Amino acid sequence: MMRKKLSLLLAVLFVFSLLLSACASGTNQGGQDQGDKSANQTAQKVEIRLSTWAGAEEAKQLQAILDDLNKKSTTYTIVQDSNPAEYDTRIITQLSGASGPDLFWVSAQRAAQFAAQGAMLDITDRLAKSDHPAAKTDDYFENSLKPFTNNGKIYGLPWLEQPVMLYVNKDLFDQANVSYPDGSWTWDTFLDAAKKLTMDVNGKHPGESGFDAKNIKQWGFTLNGWPPVQMFIWQNGGEVIAEDFSESPIDSPKAMEAFKFYADLVNSPYVPSQQLIRDRGFDAMYKNQQVAMFMGGAADSLDWDVTFKSQAFEVPAGPTGIHATFGDILGMGINAKTKNPDAAFQALLDLTDAIHHWKIMPPRKSLADVQLLQKLHPEKAHSLDAIVKSMNYATSYRYFTNYPDWDNIFWTQLMDPIVNAKGDPTKLVPKVKPQLDAVLQRAK
Repeated sequence: MMRKKLSLLLAVLFVFSLLLSACASGTNQGGQDQGDKSANQTAQKVEIRLSTWAGAEEAKQLQAILDDLNKKSTTYTIVQDSNPAEYDTRIITQLSGASGPDLFWVSAQRAAQFAAQGAMLDITDRLAKSDHPAAKTDDYFENSLKPFTNNGKIYGLPWLEQPVMLYVNKDLFDQANVSYPDGSWTWDTFLDAAKKLTMDVNGKHPGESGFDAKNIKQWGFTLNGWPPVQMFIWQNGGEVIAEDFSESPIDSPKAMEAFKFYADLVNSPYVPSQQLIRDRGFDAMYKNQQVAMFMGGAADSLDWDVTFKSQAFEVPAGPTGIHATFGDILGMGINAKTKNPDAAFQALLDLTDAIHHWKIMPPRKSLADVQLLQKLHPEKAHSLDAIVKSMNYATSYRYFTNYPDWDNIFWTQLMDPIVNAKGDPTKLVPKVKPQLDAVLQRAK
């Protein structure tokens, strides 16, 4: 309860400080009187402070990139401040003050909020005037720019979009004589494979005489609320938030069919119990070859940093062949209060492009090239074709200012009971939908 009160207080202070800064510092954001400042920046490099959630190893790799950029630039020197602990709370506090970072990493959810609240610098005109490769907005996958766009204005750039992929233990597939996934897989194909890949201690499969559901040694698949049910709803032609944000159509026949598919899968013998997943570790069960299929992000090391043959494939399509997967989007924005908007913008472009050549998957069409990616990421060469194909239909959530409130209800009142308490979607959805709709109405 204390944490919730603290978060609420921070959010109130954050919005209040933005209102004050909007009244007092218009020239910093619009670039109206940047002539003298630009001249000074040309004569002397300015310090651009960057805030990230990078852990120790990632921060070390990032620093090597920054050292190279700083050496080449005559405009800026980027100074890294990386600390993953309570990053969201920390960045809200930093942006609400006058001494926050110039640049900062931001998730898609926070980007949508910060853009709407005015915490991020509007870079729309700057992008249009720039010939930098990272400034070409038409080169980005449409979905990747959405969280950084508000009322037709762009407030940041994505540096990664991870589509959810289907990781497969090819050794276990070979032993069970099951064909590897391909673009034709649907829910039925997937379930058939999961059944054949599930085996009890006596080598029996579900449906066979003598199968012992209480003594399973290998499961076909695993899920614990991840991958998100939204992905399956999209695959079935449904939605959880209407395009105009008017309602949450989770009670549509298409959505309800997907909820049932998800709930049935959680409770099937093809998936370990939630207690067992907690005890043994979610992805650890895949790494230990106790689970034959796992859905994870495109950047995961599950297709190369394991002791068996593993590969990432496209997730199955829905019953009618609709391809859809969840795309997790991360990016970077400029503090609306920065005292050096020109230098910060140049640093944003240079660093965004550098990360595009570092991380999988870069959210730019021109970089979604298998041969190019093989040179950058040879360890994932066997999975890259499926990853690139998945980028064409990867979808993110429909974020809005009050999305955390909506998501909290969606998970605690609907998905947690389905996953952890064998809840019945047909009984839960009618109770939860009015609550979700109310959040959307308050956001208008």
